[in-house]
Amino acid sequence: MIIAGLFLTLVDCTPEEEDITIDPEAHIIFSTDTLFFDTLFTDTVSFTRRFRVYNPQDNAVNLSSISLAGGGNSFYDLLINGIKDKQFQDQVILGKDSLLVLVEVTIPSRDENTLFLVEDSVVFVTNENIQKVNLVAWGQDAHFFRKDSVITCNTIWQADKPYVLYGSILVDSLCQLTIEEGAEIYINKGATIFVGGSLQVAGSPDQPVLFRNVRLDIEHAPGQWVGLVFLEGSKNNKIDHAVIRNAEFGVRLGTPDFDTIPDLIISNSIIENMSRFGILAFTSDLWAYNLVVNNCAGFTGAHFAGGNYVYQHCTFANYSIGIINEAPALIFSDNLELDDGKLLQADLYTQLQNNIIWGDHQDQEELLFNASGDPEFQVLLEYCLIRSQNADFDINDNILGTDPDFPQFVDSRDFDYQLDTLSPAQDQGRLLLINTDLLGNPRGGQPDIGAYERIE
Repeated sequence: MIIAGLFLTLVDCTPEEEDITIDPEAHIIFSTDTLFFDTLFTDTVSFTRRFRVYNPQDNAVNLSSISLAGGGNSFYDLLINGIKDKQFQDQVILGKDSLLVLVEVTIPSRDENTLFLVEDSVVFVTNENIQKVNLVAWGQDAHFFRKDSVITCNTIWQADKPYVLYGSILVDSLCQLTIEEGAEIYINKGATIFVGGSLQVAGSPDQPVLFRNVRLDIEHAPGQWVGLVFLEGSKNNKIDHAVIRNAEFGVRLGTPDFDTIPDLIISNSIIENMSRFGILAFTSDLWAYNLVVNNCAGFTGAHFAGGNYVYQHCTFANYSIGIINEAPALIFSDNLELDDGKLLQADLYTQLQNNIIWGDHQDQEELLFNASGDPEFQVLLEYCLIRSQNADFDINDNILGTDPDFPQFVDSRDFDYQLDTLSPAQDQGRLLLINTDLLGNPRGGQPDIGAYERIE
């Protein structure tokens, strides 16, 4: 009787939230009824998604079973309390408490060129009550480069499936990589495309070529891969209708030679969200038109140790959207101090026509020239809209201003650098032989400044 009394006393002293209910009406609730995953490349483990299971009762509940409806054949995995499995038993949730459930998915390749749906559900059994949370993911087959690779001559990347680079690739000298319209290239952290030979990017207004980071759940995040690197000796490069996003720098060009023929032509393209520079060039020859470079932690364009640079109908907009930016938009210098203290110098020729050169920093000059005094230094600056108070730029129909909103972009915070109705850049450009804008819209006899022509 004494033992029985002690047992009853212990039972009576069990806190209500720890007393497991056997009520068949006891239900659990979930933070979501469907867990969605971003589009996933096949044969690659997804990033973890999570949801919570809440017990609204005053008493504890025992989840006698937590399992995937697909069982052992499911492409999904559950992680509960640090353990990964496809089924768990007897998981107790105290009264008014919750349980965190993590989910991963690995979708095997199907050798298909289109997205395919992969569904399952997590099934919970509580006091014979059955409840579930749906799992939805889309799989995408791809061409994978899982380690550092060398591109053989000559190679064409088509738009049948994305190209996923977990290692860097090298376009070897005397070789050419051609990337056709609509192709999508996803590049992992620390990886890049080195060009020793030639790169031909042939996008179109409706199907640009995309270069971006592998993580599809990160849309606007600088520094997720290295960038496109053009090595010494590389020539005959062209990037047309491309979007380069979320790298350390969009283009790094180091192709010194003894001519002024462009080693790289960039046209009708966008470079944005760089943790360092949009364009970084050393003693190189570059021609760019209908180009938008924006949202870089450093310069949108940095040119050192001379070179030959032509920018026409470009928009350089260095706004701080999700990053800290303290650099002007553009710099051109005929010199570069090396790590050993030596000064590398070369002639500099710069041609800037019909460009917007802007940023959002108070009282900052967005266009800088640095001449050492020894090499030849030539600049043609005309019909540009510049955030500057430099009286030397107040020539050749340039428009100067300091108001952050002066260019009147449609929505710089949404990365839309088309011109608004009140933009002073409208009809203020010089007529050049660039008859369409970045989107393919025709330019009139008195074109707008920048990469976009406003169409009423």
